[in-house]
Amino acid sequence: MDVLGKKLFHELEMMRRESGRVFRHLAFGRLHPFEGGSSWRPAADIYETATEVLAYLDVAGVDPASLSVVAEEGGLRVSGRRELPPQPELVCVHQLELEFGPFERVLPLPPAVDVANISSRYQQGLLVIVMPKRRQQDKIRIQVLS
Repeated sequence: MDVLGKKLFHELEMMRRESGRVFRHLAFGRLHPFEGGSSWRPAADIYETATEVLAYLDVAGVDPASLSVVAEEGGLRVSGRRELPPQPELVCVHQLELEFGPFERVLPLPPAVDVANISSRYQQGLLVIVMPKRRQQDKIRIQVLS
């Protein structure tokens, strides 16, 4: 995808998130409608190299101890919780963009990944998941019996 296409996609995703936030505010009529259930999804980028698949999730402000990464059939389930920081008694909210509460996201797990050797780390607000590829085996000729 070219730079313009990626920027357009990003803008559309931001519009989707913003409209979801507006509808949640209207539907629940409260300042932070993030209680119960998964309320937001961290942005994710997934890249592939010759030897591994790398996933980066934007989890800034999430306590690394709350993060969970579980490999399951066909996907990688990532979950956690971003806590709302303590606030003084509010008089007015001028802007409300940050999302808090639990999240859960399932990322596709490419078939070439060596599931037993997946690792993850929290680095500068990103959850980095490293998924090494299985070694590609040489072609094996199968004898046809008659």
